[in-house]
Amino acid sequence: MTARILVVDDEQVVLDGVRKHLKREGYDIETVLSAREALAALAERGADVVITDLMMPEMDGLALLERVHALPRPVPVIMITGYATMKTALMAMRQGAFDYIAKPFTRAELQGVVARAVRQSERAETGSAAPPRASGARRLGGHCWVLVDPDGAARVGLEEAFAATVGEVEQVELPGVGDYVEQGSVCLRLLTKDGRSHTVWCPVSGSVLQVNEALTADPGLAVKAPFAAGWLLRVAPRNIEEDLRGLTEG
Repeated sequence: MTARILVVDDEQVVLDGVRKHLKREGYDIETVLSAREALAALAERGADVVITDLMMPEMDGLALLERVHALPRPVPVIMITGYATMKTALMAMRQGAFDYIAKPFTRAELQGVVARAVRQSERAETGSAAPPRASGARRLGGHCWVLVDPDGAARVGLEEAFAATVGEVEQVELPGVGDYVEQGSVCLRLLTKDGRSHTVWCPVSGSVLQVNEALTADPGLAVKAPFAAGWLLRVAPRNIEEDLRGLTEG
């Protein structure tokens, strides 16, 4: 069955760009210029995934997210955001957004996040059991987890929900030791064998202390053992208490 994608933005040029990036994927794509039009389209025709701009007049992306979650059949919602609204994007993740994608984005990045959202929707439709979660960790949505090691370093890995939908990983593009990473910004990217790029947002801010060298030889560890041998990196956090307040427990 062809996945149906509903795209919402108050700028036609953005709608055209998203359609262009996704047209080769074989999706059934509908575009609308407002959140109210989106709600009408969902009521009449439904969708498997919603992609919405975060900042829109009248009803913004967060308000639309709340309305979509209240539907009898809620679907994954992907937010489109600019750098200036990253904190709001993090709020959207805490409120249940599937993911967000920052402007400007590439075709591979958009295709990657939509592919994961479609797989998530299919899993929900078939009643697949939710994957296990990392015990005792704090989480950035369904993206990644962070645990504070005894030495105070923050250890980061993929959330099991991300690992379950990303596909077969061919390469992990890790930051370098000493690089500075910031909560909500790009932490690393996974490249999968289907040619897609999957961005992982960082759950904490700080300097990279260590990366998992085992991922160079076996990139698949990141999804096969995301809470064990497949951890991603360790960070010397700048302000761990503040960062943890922005994440979710359980």
